[in-house]
Amino acid sequence: MTEAERRSTLLVMMMRFATLALIGLLGMASPSAAQTTGMEPPATRTGDRERLDRLFERLKAAPSADAARAVAQQIEQRFEKSGSDTADLLLQRAKQAIESRNHDLALDLLDFVTTLKPNWSEAYHRRAIVHFLLKDEESAMRDIRQSLAHEPRHFHALAGLGQLLQMMGQRKQAYQVYRRAQDVYPLFPDLEKMLERLKLEAEGQPI
Repeated sequence: MTEAERRSTLLVMMMRFATLALIGLLGMASPSAAQTTGMEPPATRTGDRERLDRLFERLKAAPSADAARAVAQQIEQRFEKSGSDTADLLLQRAKQAIESRNHDLALDLLDFVTTLKPNWSEAYHRRAIVHFLLKDEESAMRDIRQSLAHEPRHFHALAGLGQLLQMMGQRKQAYQVYRRAQDVYPLFPDLEKMLERLKLEAEGQPI
């Protein structure tokens, strides 16, 4: 192993140790975290799902863009709640890392989050964003499909999938995905214009 390779390996190990230390500190800071990393009582999960269902009904029936945006924000807040205090806090740290362009740390954090909460749609969606920023479209596509497998109504994930398909030149598939997003969130900002433009661009492809 060359000196450069040894240094690179050491840096990776240091980053891993730093991430593990951060998780340990988060667990110490939140005594209830260890109690919320496992499965929640079925009644709690059912109640949360019913509340989310009602929000999606309100989103679909919203009479104006402002009203729809207010409901969408409530849904986004629920998307960011996993049922685990530790996972929720790690997601927030990952968002901060993304904002500060520390993409390696964001990926490390989100890898841990998806291990803690493997069925959490938002964690995969956030990791897809990081992969997209790193121009790793294949990994972004894989994570965004995972996100939608756990929450098919995740309108931001649908919009992201449409964007990826568009970039790949798959305009017909992108159009269909955007239509799915519109069905969930009819007043999604700028989506109608995007659909009109995409339909014109894809005129040679049957839609």
